[in-house]
Amino acid sequence: MSQKKALIVDDSTVTRLMIRKIISEEYPNWEILEAESADKAKSILPDHPDIDLFSLDQNMPGTLSGLDLVENLKSNYPKSKIVLITANIQDAIKNKAKDLGILFIEKPITRDKLIPLLETI
Repeated sequence: MSQKKALIVDDSTVTRLMIRKIISEEYPNWEILEAESADKAKSILPDHPDIDLFSLDQNMPGTLSGLDLVENLKSNYPKSKIVLITANIQDAIKNKAKDLGILFIEKPITRDKLIPLLETI
């Protein structure tokens, strides 16, 4: 099995650490990248054409939200899984994620919420 790669995009250091820990414990060979904003994530994407999983927060500092980044990701990474992991649980956000064809997980992130998704990659 080839090595997988994930990009965790969240302004919360604690959330990034929790997601990293869950992935690393289940799949220790995965390469895990992190970005503290969607703007930062967008800037590092050209160096990483082979990302299997994108974990996005919705509300972050900068000019882009997690959902703003999705269109770029879907066109450049059509086979990648994209999940919005956010505390913003408004119906409008959930519906937009659904319309974009991405998964939605409500914070706080837990192993039980994330592992079923990881098993599909």
